[in-house]
This record gives sequence, structure tokens and C-alpha cells, in this order.
Amino acid sequence: MNIAIIGVVMVIIAVIGGVLFVRRHIEQPQLQVKMVLFGLYFWGLIFVEIIILALVYALNQKFHFFQ
Repeated sequence: MNIAIIGVVMVIIAVIGGVLFVRRHIEQPQLQVKMVLFGLYFWGLIFVEIIILALVYALNQKFHFFQ
């Protein structure tokens, strides 16, 4: 169950981050460009989150920060 909660939180963070990053590109009038940029930002954020969580997991296994 914890894995599902972590996955849902990751998706929510990636969606919010993707929308915020796309809003920076206000000068792009085409919807298709914004959709492609959202997809790139979304998956980029997902991969960054996975890397961060993997590092936290590895450090926790080694140093036992969280019991």
C-alpha cells in the first residue's frame, strides 16, 4: 500500500510541476507545443523523483535514518 501512495504522490507532483513549467511558455500559442512540452516535463520530473527516492532508499539502507 505504501508503494501505491508514493506513486500517486509522485504523479501529482509531476502533473503540477509539468503544468507550472508549461505556463512559463506563454509565448507559444499552439496547443500541440504545450502538450509536447508538458509530456517532456512530466516524464522528466518522474525520472528525477525516482532518482531522488532511490538515493534516499539506498542511504536509508546504509545509515538507517528512518526506522
